[in-house]
Amino acid sequence: MLAVKFVDDDCYNNAYYAKVGGITTTELNKLEMKFLAALDFRLHVSVENFDKYCLQLEKDTNEKLQIDRPIRIFAWGKGLVNKNISNCSPTVGGYTCRAF
Repeated sequence: MLAVKFVDDDCYNNAYYAKVGGITTTELNKLEMKFLAALDFRLHVSVENFDKYCLQLEKDTNEKLQIDRPIRIFAWGKGLVNKNISNCSPTVGGYTCRAF
């Protein structure tokens, strides 16, 4: 619910989500505030943190798990080229990548 509120301008109200979830609106409001407080109200996740946690989840799971990462655009030579850099490591000057 918070993810939808964070990225979308138009979303349902808490009363709707509470009804769908089978709890009262008051309880949902309390849960929402606890969750926001636990996140220190930081709903944005950096690409670096996302990649870090994706890799950790892939290592920790017993099943074969591949989390899709977004294709990023970065400068390569003279032009911009779409490259999936999920197999790259950030460096001071850009990325160091294994063979694609």
